[in-house]
Amino acid sequence: MRCPYCQEYESRVIDSRSSEDGSTIRRRRECTTCKRRFTTYERVEERPLLVVKNGGNREQFSREKILKGISKACEKRPVSSEEMETVVADIERDLRDNFDREVSSKVIG
Repeated sequence: MRCPYCQEYESRVIDSRSSEDGSTIRRRRECTTCKRRFTTYERVEERPLLVVKNGGNREQFSREKILKGISKACEKRPVSSEEMETVVADIERDLRDNFDREVSSKVIG
């Protein structure tokens, strides 16, 4: 895993924990070069889910876009990053459970 601070590839895992639903593993890592710590999340790669936009264009579902929107909404609120990650995971799971390949952007928004 590449260090986000110094871009070094070598890091060691300090702590690993499964999420409550068991779909994600959270790992605390320490860079062997700069000694800074960072968190990574590991999950199973699933089939692609396409979002159908208002104009008919299709793009791949991005959990990062959902997380960015939730982060912006919770900017001045006492909401932890773990809570936001849980919400995003719940949204993604619901979409994948209820839609096979495509979902309208109206459903997500």
